[in-house]
Amino acid sequence: MFIKSLRLADYRNYETLSLDFSEGTNIFYGDNAQGKTNILEALYLIATTKSHRGVFDKDLIRFGCQEGHVRCVVIKNGIDYQVDLHLRKSRAKGIAINGQRIRKASELIGLLHIVFFSPEDLSIVKDGPSQRRRFMDMELCQLDESYLYDLNHYNKVLEQRNKLLRQIADKPVFSSSYGLKFVEKLEKTAAGESTPETVPASKEQDENKRKNKKKKVHIITKRNIVIGTVIIVL
Repeated sequence: MFIKSLRLADYRNYETLSLDFSEGTNIFYGDNAQGKTNILEALYLIATTKSHRGVFDKDLIRFGCQEGHVRCVVIKNGIDYQVDLHLRKSRAKGIAINGQRIRKASELIGLLHIVFFSPEDLSIVKDGPSQRRRFMDMELCQLDESYLYDLNHYNKVLEQRNKLLRQIADKPVFSSSYGLKFVEKLEKTAAGESTPETVPASKEQDENKRKNKKKKVHIITKRNIVIGTVIIVL
């Protein structure tokens, strides 16, 4: 893999910038606050669709402008890939590979492999385990497409679970018998015996529905996900 060139327009402090890289080691040097880190940030943005600083897209656009552009040419396995990112303040970013627009950021991740370390990443050591998991997840997602897919679905399932727990805490309408049935359903799903699309409502819920005309509660499960231990040998 080789990053051939980078073009910026209305990105951070750059009105325009055109860089051609050489194979091997490339070094950026200059005075402070001249935009060296912004160049590295743009490359990380191409690889992951996100800034390492954790800012919004609108913060990446040059002050006073409504749009910004980042273009990078990558050579991988002897094939040229041109990646275009169109940053907009009022809408989500547009992404295209070789002129073809893509709808999901996951289609881009893995094309360019980047490990980025900056002063902000000291939180990996100083802060809690969530920062370390986030760092490892980002690197593994670039290497393994299936890991990215499973991680996305895991996060969705985790969000659904937390939402359900909040609903139960606010309105504890689930009976003990219903809770046992719900656990049995989950056990069968985890064992691969069944993949229920919905969980039936309890008698208490049916009664509440007739009285208050409330909607049913649906628990949607799309895929069983198991996160194991990953060992990286350098």
